[in-house]
Amino acid sequence: MKISNLLYMGALSTLALMSCTNNDDNSEWYGSEGIVFTTAIQSRVSGNTWNANDEVGIYMMNAGSGIEAATAQNKKYIAQTNGTLTAAPGNGIYLPESGNVDFIAYYPYTTSVSGNKLAVNVSDQSNPAAIDLIYSNGTKGVAATTATTISLGFTHQLTKVTLNVTKDETIETLNGLGVNIKGISTEGEFNLADGTLTATAGTNNKDVAMYIDAQGTTATATAIILPTAASTDQTSLNLTFNLNGQSFTHTISDASIFEKGTNVSFNAKLSINNGKPVVTVGNATISNWTEKPGGDINVDFDGGTQPGGETVVLDESFATGQGSFTIDNKQLPNGEGSFVWSLGSFNDDKFMKASAYIGGTRYASESWLVSPPVDLSQAATATLTFDHAHNYAGTAEEEFTLWATETSADNWQQLTIDKYGSEFNFTTATIDLSAYAGKTIKFAFKYISTTAAAGTWEIKNVKVVANGEGGGTVDPEPEPGINLLTNPGFEDWTNELPTAWDNKTYNTGEIVKETSIKHGGNNALRQTSASGTNKIQQEVAITAGKKYKISYWFLDNDTKASSRYWFAMVGSDGKTINDINKQIQQNDYSTDNTEWQQVTIEFTAPAGTVKMRYEVRTYRNMDSNESGGYIYYDDMELVEIQ
Repeated sequence: MKISNLLYMGALSTLALMSCTNNDDNSEWYGSEGIVFTTAIQSRVSGNTWNANDEVGIYMMNAGSGIEAATAQNKKYIAQTNGTLTAAPGNGIYLPESGNVDFIAYYPYTTSVSGNKLAVNVSDQSNPAAIDLIYSNGTKGVAATTATTISLGFTHQLTKVTLNVTKDETIETLNGLGVNIKGISTEGEFNLADGTLTATAGTNNKDVAMYIDAQGTTATATAIILPTAASTDQTSLNLTFNLNGQSFTHTISDASIFEKGTNVSFNAKLSINNGKPVVTVGNATISNWTEKPGGDINVDFDGGTQPGGETVVLDESFATGQGSFTIDNKQLPNGEGSFVWSLGSFNDDKFMKASAYIGGTRYASESWLVSPPVDLSQAATATLTFDHAHNYAGTAEEEFTLWATETSADNWQQLTIDKYGSEFNFTTATIDLSAYAGKTIKFAFKYISTTAAAGTWEIKNVKVVANGEGGGTVDPEPEPGINLLTNPGFEDWTNELPTAWDNKTYNTGEIVKETSIKHGGNNALRQTSASGTNKIQQEVAITAGKKYKISYWFLDNDTKASSRYWFAMVGSDGKTINDINKQIQQNDYSTDNTEWQQVTIEFTAPAGTVKMRYEVRTYRNMDSNESGGYIYYDDMELVEIQ
């Protein structure tokens, strides 16, 4: 919405600062908390206006002295519903008795300012307004004795990407549309002193899910990203459209259009052509941020074929697990089980990790991470790319190798990895698979270690692209919903408890990593029944009104133990919302079964819900009152389905 009675220049907003002099002693000022900022701005949803309760950080310094000598440092001011900005308790700013002052301000407020620099992270697009960095550094030389109104002009420091999506009568609904953006830097550092933004090296090429607002016949996909100028290694941007189980990735090769303060916008129309979905994307009108048309894109979901005959045959990031890849253990460490390959993470980065260095001991092992069948039957050429990093290896080229075979024969041949990198610095390897054109193949990452050298190998973003007339013959598999749980398969453990399930208040009793009895992956969780209720729990942010699916597997084959689920909806006040308890809290207890059993539940989060307590419980035998039995849990899942 355009607000005509406010002063903007590009993405400029104005604040009026009302002040009273002679209050530099920081004493109470007629019961107030220092200077009050007044403004007619009522909302700020990642555009040119403010939201009520937005938090802004403000610095005041003597004129010309710079932020390093600020007399008021990072004071938090809060937007009120009447349009004013008032200081949070203890954060009031007071003008000096004399002299001139400068102001610097920014949004969103954070206490984690280090050396006058802010950490910027756009990985999570679920709330665009929360990551929309805006900045003011143009208010200088204000005379403290005469000032009555002080204007702070804010400008956007990031770039907004918008896709305005419509459909024709051949498509029933746009509900379920997903768009991922890749090829961008997701992290950086913003210098409050001079307004410069620098991307963090090595954080580009991450999958970021755009924020989707689908209304059946129309949808909007938005993302706020770092401008190209902040990152020297950001040369292109990929958009992957997902609809009705098919996907297509389009590359925007000119990354220079993504300038700070601009909204690069595209119109996209979806239709069905010869039984296949087609997306045509072109120029769009732009509102609020500085206008910059994005150009024309033609997106065709027909078998995943891209312009020029490219087909994405395989695309696996390992963001939520091993995906369609399998683990083939040729040799395992004595007594250690299948621990070699597991889902690893560092900060927000996810990858498949191979390591046989456990508890200070190196083990001899050989384990393969094997791809699903890759159909190159109609390809003229094909290329495999993947990002990988390693450390503590004897000789990387001997311990971390790549192999391929035709699926019709067991004739594994080693391929040459062109780049290895060093010391956990991810590098992209590019492998020519053209020798396998016309065939269906598998490839595998082979990890070996010895008692003298047990390195670590990390792999992510595995992709095979085929080229040929009409592309390949692969019909893309439907992409599953993103699992909102962290460490859902109990692959990672923090000491005696699994990572993200390690709050001992809510994960109780004897909990053991089980490597031999499991449903999937390398581990399961084993919980022992006791006289009281034992449970495992993880809290997950969800959205009221959205539809979700719960799924998990358990094994109850013990007469001394039983299980049931006990999920809960939680509001912003921390109290449970009991509207759907009958649907998500189980009355009956489990009964013994020699096979793994699956629980699946679909529910709609009731009004007021901000998070879910994902909880399952283990009990003693309710008939005999005996305890000391085992329940096994594995492959937990919580996904949004609508």
